[in-house]
Amino acid sequence: MNSTPSNSAESSRNLKAGTKHAPSLPDFFTRYHDRIDEALRAELDGLEPAIYDIHRYYMGWQEIDGSDSMLTGGKRMRPTLAMLAADAVGGDLDRATPIAVALEYVHNFSLIHDDIEDMDRVRHHRPTVWTIWGEPAAIVSGNAMLKIADAAAWKLRSAGVDEAVALEAQAELTSHYLKMMEGQYLDISFETEESVTVDQYLDMIERKTGALIEASIYLGSLVAPRSGPVRRKAAALKAIGNDIGRIFQIRDDVLGVWGGEETGKPVGADIKRKKKALPAVHVLSTSTGATAERLRQIFRTKDDLEEEDVNVVLEEMEILGTQDYCQAMAEQRWGNCKRMIESLELSGTTAGEFTELGEFLLVRDS
Repeated sequence: MNSTPSNSAESSRNLKAGTKHAPSLPDFFTRYHDRIDEALRAELDGLEPAIYDIHRYYMGWQEIDGSDSMLTGGKRMRPTLAMLAADAVGGDLDRATPIAVALEYVHNFSLIHDDIEDMDRVRHHRPTVWTIWGEPAAIVSGNAMLKIADAAAWKLRSAGVDEAVALEAQAELTSHYLKMMEGQYLDISFETEESVTVDQYLDMIERKTGALIEASIYLGSLVAPRSGPVRRKAAALKAIGNDIGRIFQIRDDVLGVWGGEETGKPVGADIKRKKKALPAVHVLSTSTGATAERLRQIFRTKDDLEEEDVNVVLEEMEILGTQDYCQAMAEQRWGNCKRMIESLELSGTTAGEFTELGEFLLVRDS
C-alpha cells in the first residue's frame, strides 16, 4: 500500500473521529433501479397463494397486512452490479436482466434463512419473516424464493442469450449459490470453534458473501454481449467481484461491532452474539496473557454476552487497534482491485463507477 493516505483511508479516519458522514450510494444505482424493480415484481405477477405475499413483504413492496409499502426495497446491490458489468462490456441490459433478477432472489432466499439461523428478529428495521409467520413458513418461503430465482434465470433464452451461454450462466449461478451455502455453514460452525484463523475467516467470507457478489459481476458481463461472451474481460471482472465481495464483508464486520443508528444495530452487537467475524478473530488471536484467557472464557459462554463482557472485548479491541486492522485489510484489498479496474478498457463511465463503488464500500455506514 502507498504511504500517502488514499481518499478512502482519509474518509475512514474522519468517520471514526466523527468528523465526516459516510458517502451516499453511488449514482449509478439510480440508473438501474426502475428496470430492476419492475423485473423483480414481474416474477411474482399472477402468483396468488399467501406464500408469495410473504415474498412481497420481504422484498419491501407490501406491509404485513398486504397493503402497499412505501419502502424502496434496499440497495439491490447484486442486480445492480450485474447491470453495471453488462454496461462495462458494452452489452445489452435486456440480456442481463434475467440473471440480475435471479441473483436478487437468491440473495433474499439466503437472508430469510439467515434470519432463522441467527434468530434475528429485525432486518432493515422491519420484523423478519419467521417472527411473523413462524419458522416452518419462513423455511418454505425461502426455499420457494430460490426456485423463483431458478425460473428467472431460465428466461435468459427469451432475452436473446445463446442456449450454450444461458446453460453456462445457470451452472455458474448454481455453483456460486452453493458456495454461499458452504460459507454460511462455516460461519455457523465457527461459533463453536475456540480458535479461528484469519485464513479460515477469509475462506468463509469468500464463500458466504463473496460468491454471490462475484457471480453478479461475472454473470452480468458473461451474458450481456450480443456477439457472445468476451471471455478475458469477463474473467477480469470476476476477479474484481471477488475483491469487492471481501471488502463488502469486512466492512460489514466492522459495522457489526462499531455500527450505530444507520445499521439498526447497537455498538457491540456481533460481540454480544459471539460472532467469529474479523474483529473477534483478530482480538482472540492477538491478545496475550491473562486478557487472552479472559476473552476465551467470554467467548465460551453459551448464552449471549452481558454488557460488562461486551465492554471488556471492546476495550481490548481498542487497545489492539482492531478496527484499524480490519480497515487496513479492506484497503489493501481495494488497492489491488483498483489497479485491476484501471488496467481494463471498460465501456463508457463504468471504470470510474466501479472505482466509486469500491470507495463507497470502504466507508459505508449501513
